[in-house]
Amino acid sequence: MKIVTRSFLRYMFRRRGLTVLQFLGIACGVAATVGIVLSAKAALTSFSQAIEFLKGKATHSLERPAGPMDESVLVRLMHDPAVDAFSPVIERGLRLADGETARLLGIDPFLDKNLRPELAHADFPTRTGEGTKDRSSFIFKSNAVLVESQLARRLGVTPGGTIKSAKGSFEVIGVFPNPSGEPIILMDIGHAQALLGLGGRLDRVDLILNDPSGFLSRWEDGYHVQTSLKRRETLAHMLLAFRLNLEALSLLALFVGIFLIYNTAMFAVVSRKKDAGILRSLGAHRSEIIAAFLAEIALLGSAGGMFGGILGYLLSRVLAGEVGGTISNLYLFLQPAPPRWSPWIVVLGTLLGGTAAVLGSLWPLRELICLDPVQALSGRTADRKGGAHARRLAAAGMGLIVLSLILLVISSSRVYAGFAGAFGFLIGASLLTGLALVILNPLIKRTLDRLGGLPGKVAAGNIRFNLGRTSVAVAAFMVALSMSIGLSTMIGSFRRSVERWLERQISGDLYISSMDEMDVPVSFYDELRAMKELEGVDPYRNTLIYYRGTSAYVSAVDASVLQKFTDFAWLKGGRENWDRVKAGEVIISESFSRRFSVKAGDVLTLDAVHGPAKLVVAAVFYDYTSEHGVIMMDRACYLRLFEDPTITSVGIFVDPRHPQRQHILAKVSRRAGDYGLPVFTRDQLHANALKVFDSTFAVTLSMRILAIIVAFFGVAGAILTLFIERQREFGIYRALGFSTLQVAGITLMEGLAMGMLSFLLSLGVGTAMAGILIKVINLRSFNWTIFFYPSWTPYLLAAATALLASVGGSLYPIFKAWRTYPQMQIREE
Repeated sequence: MKIVTRSFLRYMFRRRGLTVLQFLGIACGVAATVGIVLSAKAALTSFSQAIEFLKGKATHSLERPAGPMDESVLVRLMHDPAVDAFSPVIERGLRLADGETARLLGIDPFLDKNLRPELAHADFPTRTGEGTKDRSSFIFKSNAVLVESQLARRLGVTPGGTIKSAKGSFEVIGVFPNPSGEPIILMDIGHAQALLGLGGRLDRVDLILNDPSGFLSRWEDGYHVQTSLKRRETLAHMLLAFRLNLEALSLLALFVGIFLIYNTAMFAVVSRKKDAGILRSLGAHRSEIIAAFLAEIALLGSAGGMFGGILGYLLSRVLAGEVGGTISNLYLFLQPAPPRWSPWIVVLGTLLGGTAAVLGSLWPLRELICLDPVQALSGRTADRKGGAHARRLAAAGMGLIVLSLILLVISSSRVYAGFAGAFGFLIGASLLTGLALVILNPLIKRTLDRLGGLPGKVAAGNIRFNLGRTSVAVAAFMVALSMSIGLSTMIGSFRRSVERWLERQISGDLYISSMDEMDVPVSFYDELRAMKELEGVDPYRNTLIYYRGTSAYVSAVDASVLQKFTDFAWLKGGRENWDRVKAGEVIISESFSRRFSVKAGDVLTLDAVHGPAKLVVAAVFYDYTSEHGVIMMDRACYLRLFEDPTITSVGIFVDPRHPQRQHILAKVSRRAGDYGLPVFTRDQLHANALKVFDSTFAVTLSMRILAIIVAFFGVAGAILTLFIERQREFGIYRALGFSTLQVAGITLMEGLAMGMLSFLLSLGVGTAMAGILIKVINLRSFNWTIFFYPSWTPYLLAAATALLASVGGSLYPIFKAWRTYPQMQIREE
């Protein structure tokens, strides 16, 4: 047994180039999976730690149904017997001078220490007398702040230093630890109110309650009381669809990697077939050869998995920032810490690579089990059953495709069923590859004959009569190209849909936005309304609410202005829908309609300041603001329900034919600057929105590239397998007069043919995957419609990728063919 195993393992070191190729292929497949898993875990862990840190010991939180609350509520809380401790909080984003965003928390240092005692451990200067002075300056100095320790290190500031931001400069009087690593800046709540223009108002009050039921009975009208656990679950639920899509991307890389592992195992079988025949003829048992083969595959898979685990960790450090940035842009502010190194990462990669390699080798192992020593020693045998086997696999593939399509149709709202149907479709399509090669072989033969003459004909024949080798590599490459086409088409269609939505719905000349740092003063809005030269002024308010126990958004607008100046895309109806909004009804986004199964004509019940309010849904509109859903109402209705005068941003509309148009816009910009408010033109706002969109799909692009790299190694492995198996044939070709260039041309033509076949098959499969992603996956994950906008770009990129990968994958086999002498290849004839 030891002799047989050593014989197999010794081959790995003799053929170092081939071993490295297989090793890298497995490593890339494992790295993609480990990288996305670790980055997603890092983001979700930071999210959980941030929620826990901000929650502290609080058991509940008190908020208004929408918008901030008056601080007079604190007097009532002081006399409530169910309240053991409470702390008022203001929580906003703050843009720093370097472009980074931090979370600004306004707290009362005396009340907050009962809920978040960790904040009392701030590191103040220890010079004699200075500590007390700096602690008191947190209350008495309007620009004094405490900074989270990791943020302080990144900015290079220490106690006594200065931080610059969009809201001015702050003096750092101390630092405090934060296990989540989230950049947080603490300020006295009174100074935060003055800084943000929130005089006398609070975002929420964190509570420690001894009698929750009694407290709820006294505060159920006009307020929203939520347990800390429920608040965490609600926020976590916001990330559910995003997390599911990350998991699907990691499965894609692993799915393509399975093909590669199968190809690696098949290559091992082919390259060891003669050695196995010799060992069998010398008396070795089948079980010994099988055990030696599995040991080789397990060793290669484990080593590749170990290296892949390390690569995956390095990849996760890059992806973690992209994942955190996406979460911050779309959901809630998050700054995930990079994944920490752990030996368990290597263990995970080793187990993943080794297990997948062994499982992927079971089917090729059949060849060794059924190996006849005489056939093994005589050389390659013709694959006479390849066509029949391809037809059986194609029948199974068609059945799987039909089942997947049925699953996609009947499971109208289940995201997991959608993913299962999509992957089932891909597997079914890959099973059709062998039959497709048989059908397309005449076309490939004619094409290669024109390109390369006789070597091209030979290459086409080799592909046809080696379906067991070539179909797997073509299937893997086809899946990678199909996903590239599908994802690119989906992203391109989504981007175009967002562009069209921005053009129709965000059509003002200027937008005065606080970027979550400062509300637009009502006095400034009144000043703008008084400017007769302005055609329209839209005060926009967007805030989170709780509907049916989960999160959604309410937006307040001036319905008259939007009716005149915007062109909303409606599921039914047109501008006349705004008349009903002005009369007190509401409109809802498509995502809200699908998520809560609400349609035009239904009645919504919202928790308002004076109790539940019933509102009629006038219409449904297309919207990409949030997949959690938006309820839009006229500002007069919003003020009546929630008594919240807050304005998030203001849209300015000026008659484009006005002779003083530019002067008017410049005047508005100057007045906004006097209030410290940023101003964006329509084009700037559109560009910023599309920049966020593009950054959102950065992770998807990384996974697509990795999947193609993995498939590239698969093509190279398949060509090497054919070369090793047909070395004797190449020797005969040389002996019959083929030049070295012609033999190399056969290998190149085989690579080109497999790349071309992969691309041709990916045209249909990729387009179908685009349809599944657009009409099924995105619709069920995010509840909004993406309109299909076809483009040649994804197909041209796929064609270029197929060409480059097939030629690149052929280079090493060509090198081997070039250096192998014919007398060595046919010496046993």
